[in-house]
Amino acid sequence: MIQEAYCSYEVSNLLKEKGFDEHCDNYYDQSSDEPQQFTLDEMYYSYDEFIKAPTHQMAMRWLREIHNKHCDIGYDIDLKWYFQIIDLEQTVEYDYPETKYHHAENETGFNTYEDAVEAALKYTLENLI
Repeated sequence: MIQEAYCSYEVSNLLKEKGFDEHCDNYYDQSSDEPQQFTLDEMYYSYDEFIKAPTHQMAMRWLREIHNKHCDIGYDIDLKWYFQIIDLEQTVEYDYPETKYHHAENETGFNTYEDAVEAALKYTLENLI
């Protein structure tokens, strides 16, 4: 069964620090490693203890629309996933766009797409925002 991929607690916390304040249906609390839905009553008295848990796609779209950073995820000849961060603001468009990439030391060799997305989000939030 295919399930939605949510940002980890660490990435969700970085998003919060960087100003992410979009509507989310799921949250992390201090007692759980998995995002959950909570009732308003459960959240009312201790809202600060909850951290929004966006999906990977929500976080990637927020980075594109608010910070002009695109997480480009690909699959290489070694059958591993990799990421590149494209700076959309610094990309020059002519007949063939000249793309401004940001490179990380460990941007290759991920076993799953979701691992590459998580690493790309973490790298972008820690180094480029």
